[in-house]
Amino acid sequence: MSDETGKTLTQLANELNVSRDRIIYRYKKLPEEDYFKENNTIYLLNSGIQKIIDDLGDDIKEDKEDTEETQVNPSFDYLVEQLNKKDEQIDQLHKLVDQQQQLNAEDKKLIKEMHQYLSLEAPKEENTTEKEALDEKLQQKDEQLTQLQEKVQQTEVLHQEKEALETELASLKQKNKKWYQFWK
Repeated sequence: MSDETGKTLTQLANELNVSRDRIIYRYKKLPEEDYFKENNTIYLLNSGIQKIIDDLGDDIKEDKEDTEETQVNPSFDYLVEQLNKKDEQIDQLHKLVDQQQQLNAEDKKLIKEMHQYLSLEAPKEENTTEKEALDEKLQQKDEQLTQLQEKVQQTEVLHQEKEALETELASLKQKNKKWYQFWK
């Protein structure tokens, strides 16, 4: 008889994904015709099950929403997103630093050529145009060098921000641990 007509309190709690205590609380409010006892086990009839489900309707929805919210912590996601952005910016700035180093090598090479040129030949009027061209190139390289130095400074600032975000992320992870996870 019990298999055909009803479910136990525990079975219903498992099906609805709520605590057994919630089901017991609602069961105690039911009239006697909505349940029966057999071998010290309480079986709910379909009418009693429906009344409990109706009574728990909002609670079941809230429980599902609560579990979804606890699974995703928005501040954690934001910090991870910010770290990813900072990583991309740092990679870009590393590329710029490499370019700066290449430009520095070219500048040194031009300076050596210019010194050799000036030491070997006496200045002539025709060479002034070449010298001016070299001076312009040198000025351009100096401007590029200053731009790259500014970018290197930006890289350092971004690196410091990344470290700050990482420490904040670590502290958030520490705060989110349960008492039994502190020994991990």
